[in-house]
Amino acid sequence: MLRYEARFRADGLLAPDGRVDSVFGYDFGRAVNMARWGLNAGYCSAEDAETCVLKAGLFANRVYGSWREFSAGYTLGRMLRFDGGEFGEWYDRSLTAHRILTQDPASPWRRLAWG
Repeated sequence: MLRYEARFRADGLLAPDGRVDSVFGYDFGRAVNMARWGLNAGYCSAEDAETCVLKAGLFANRVYGSWREFSAGYTLGRMLRFDGGEFGEWYDRSLTAHRILTQDPASPWRRLAWG
Protein backbone atom coordinates (compact mmCIF):
# COMPACT_ATOMS: atom_id res chain seq x y z
CA MET A 1 0.00 0.00 0.00
CA LEU A 2 2.84 2.38 0.77
CA ARG A 3 4.26 1.89 -2.73
CA TYR A 4 0.89 2.70 -4.24
CA GLU A 5 0.44 5.79 -2.09
CA ALA A 6 3.92 7.01 -3.07
CA ARG A 7 3.11 6.48 -6.75
CA PHE A 8 -0.29 8.16 -6.30
CA ARG A 9 1.51 11.21 -4.88
CA ALA A 10 4.04 11.25 -7.73
CA ASP A 11 1.24 11.02 -10.31
CA GLY A 12 -0.99 13.62 -8.65
CA LEU A 13 -3.70 11.20 -7.59
CA LEU A 14 -2.90 12.19 -4.00
CA ALA A 15 -1.63 15.46 -2.56
CA PRO A 16 2.09 15.50 -1.68
CA ASP A 17 1.25 14.69 1.93
CA GLY A 18 -1.90 12.68 1.17
CA ARG A 19 -2.76 9.14 2.06
CA VAL A 20 -5.63 6.77 1.43
CA ASP A 21 -7.64 6.22 4.60
CA SER A 22 -10.05 3.64 3.18
CA VAL A 23 -10.37 1.36 0.16
CA PHE A 24 -14.14 1.09 0.61
CA GLY A 25 -14.49 3.28 -2.50
CA TYR A 26 -13.83 0.23 -4.61
CA ASP A 27 -16.61 -1.66 -2.82
CA PHE A 28 -19.05 1.21 -3.27
CA GLY A 29 -18.24 1.34 -6.97
CA ARG A 30 -18.78 -2.40 -7.29
CA ALA A 31 -22.14 -2.08 -5.49
CA VAL A 32 -23.25 0.39 -8.15
CA ASN A 33 -22.12 -2.01 -10.88
CA MET A 34 -23.98 -4.90 -9.26
CA ALA A 35 -27.17 -2.82 -9.12
CA ARG A 36 -26.79 -1.95 -12.80
CA TRP A 37 -26.10 -5.55 -13.78
CA GLY A 38 -29.03 -6.80 -11.70
CA LEU A 39 -31.32 -4.30 -13.42
CA ASN A 40 -30.03 -5.17 -16.89
CA ALA A 41 -30.47 -8.89 -16.19
CA GLY A 42 -34.03 -8.37 -14.96
CA TYR A 43 -33.33 -9.35 -11.35
CA CYS A 44 -34.54 -6.08 -9.86
CA SER A 45 -36.66 -3.08 -10.72
CA ALA A 46 -35.29 0.32 -11.68
CA GLU A 47 -36.44 1.61 -8.31
CA ASP A 48 -34.55 -1.13 -6.44
CA ALA A 49 -31.41 -0.47 -8.48
CA GLU A 50 -31.70 3.25 -7.80
CA THR A 51 -32.07 2.58 -4.07
CA CYS A 52 -28.85 0.54 -4.13
CA VAL A 53 -26.99 3.25 -6.04
CA LEU A 54 -28.16 5.98 -3.69
CA LYS A 55 -27.25 3.90 -0.64
CA ALA A 56 -23.74 3.33 -2.02
CA GLY A 57 -23.47 7.08 -2.54
CA LEU A 58 -24.53 7.78 1.05
CA PHE A 59 -21.96 5.34 2.40
CA ALA A 60 -19.25 6.83 0.17
CA ASN A 61 -20.16 10.29 1.43
CA ARG A 62 -19.73 9.13 5.02
CA VAL A 63 -16.27 7.69 4.35
CA TYR A 64 -14.81 10.30 1.98
CA GLY A 65 -14.76 14.08 2.02
CA SER A 66 -14.48 14.70 -1.73
CA TRP A 67 -14.54 13.17 -5.18
CA ARG A 68 -10.72 13.14 -5.13
CA GLU A 69 -10.62 11.19 -1.86
CA PHE A 70 -13.21 8.76 -3.21
CA SER A 71 -11.17 8.30 -6.38
CA ALA A 72 -7.99 7.56 -4.44
CA GLY A 73 -9.81 5.01 -2.26
CA TYR A 74 -11.47 3.41 -5.28
CA THR A 75 -8.20 3.27 -7.19
CA LEU A 76 -6.21 1.73 -4.34
CA GLY A 77 -8.91 -0.89 -3.81
CA ARG A 78 -8.88 -1.68 -7.51
CA MET A 79 -5.09 -1.94 -7.53
CA LEU A 80 -5.10 -4.31 -4.56
CA ARG A 81 -7.65 -6.46 -6.40
CA PHE A 82 -6.19 -6.50 -9.91
CA ASP A 83 -2.78 -4.85 -10.34
CA GLY A 84 -0.51 -7.07 -8.23
CA GLY A 85 1.99 -4.26 -7.65
CA GLU A 86 2.81 -3.99 -11.34
CA PHE A 87 1.59 -0.43 -12.04
CA GLY A 88 0.42 -1.84 -15.34
CA GLU A 89 -2.68 -1.45 -17.47
CA TRP A 90 -5.06 -1.46 -14.48
CA TYR A 91 -3.15 1.41 -12.93
CA ASP A 92 -2.83 3.37 -16.17
CA ARG A 93 -6.57 3.13 -16.87
CA SER A 94 -7.47 4.12 -13.32
CA LEU A 95 -5.09 7.09 -13.36
CA THR A 96 -6.47 8.24 -16.71
CA ALA A 97 -10.05 8.04 -15.42
CA HIS A 98 -9.06 9.93 -12.26
CA ARG A 99 -7.46 12.71 -14.28
CA ILE A 100 -10.40 13.06 -16.64
CA LEU A 101 -12.98 13.05 -13.87
CA THR A 102 -11.09 15.53 -11.69
CA GLN A 103 -9.75 17.87 -14.39
CA ASP A 104 -12.19 18.00 -17.32
CA PRO A 105 -14.50 21.01 -16.83
CA ALA A 106 -17.38 18.96 -18.31
CA SER A 107 -16.90 16.13 -15.81
CA PRO A 108 -19.81 15.52 -13.44
CA TRP A 109 -17.24 15.45 -10.64
CA ARG A 110 -16.44 19.10 -11.43
CA ARG A 111 -20.09 20.09 -11.69
CA LEU A 112 -21.68 18.08 -8.87
CA ALA A 113 -20.88 18.93 -5.29
CA TRP A 114 -19.68 16.07 -3.11
CA GLY A 115 -22.32 15.28 -0.53
